[in-house]
Amino acid sequence: MNEALCSILCGENEWSFDTEGRSIKFNQDGTGELWCRCQFNYWIAAELEWKSIDPPKRSAQITSPPSNSTHRKPPQFLGQLTLEITLGKQIPQHARANLSQSTMLNELGLTASAFRPKCYTIVIEKGHFIEPCCIGFAPPSTTKFALRLLFDTSPYPRARSGKGRRAGRIVIFSGSIGSLWGGGRRSWMVRGEL
Repeated sequence: MNEALCSILCGENEWSFDTEGRSIKFNQDGTGELWCRCQFNYWIAAELEWKSIDPPKRSAQITSPPSNSTHRKPPQFLGQLTLEITLGKQIPQHARANLSQSTMLNELGLTASAFRPKCYTIVIEKGHFIEPCCIGFAPPSTTKFALRLLFDTSPYPRARSGKGRRAGRIVIFSGSIGSLWGGGRRSWMVRGEL
């Protein structure tokens, strides 16, 4: 089961939290990327290392968040994994030329605790989904997603990992999709055939 779920996890170019620029990518070789950007502001553009591990004895059970399904049929549970993810300080190779001069990116805006290994329980579901911020008022042209990745806690560093509380971090990421710096559950989706 782990191999099949890891294959699904890595089979997508990226998993998007929204179309504004928050995404995570998992590569077959145990590397990946975590991005957090909005318009021209970047807070996190980091390489990461990940691996599937045996769940702890008291593994977290993830329940589905309020439905963002575009159909009345409930999502199909594909499986659950426990991942150990370590956020790196390096900007992904393909973006280094453009982002290397940033004064608040990665280790410049986060404390050392953000870069320690952390364990997450994830669930992969198949269905028809829209972005969380579009629930309740999605126009017909809204992007639809076929897979959803649920984290027991957000892979973004919590508020206490940040160096200060810049207003942009609070304002930009508050609202119906929750705060970037919150530790709440996150739902990530990928486009696919519907």
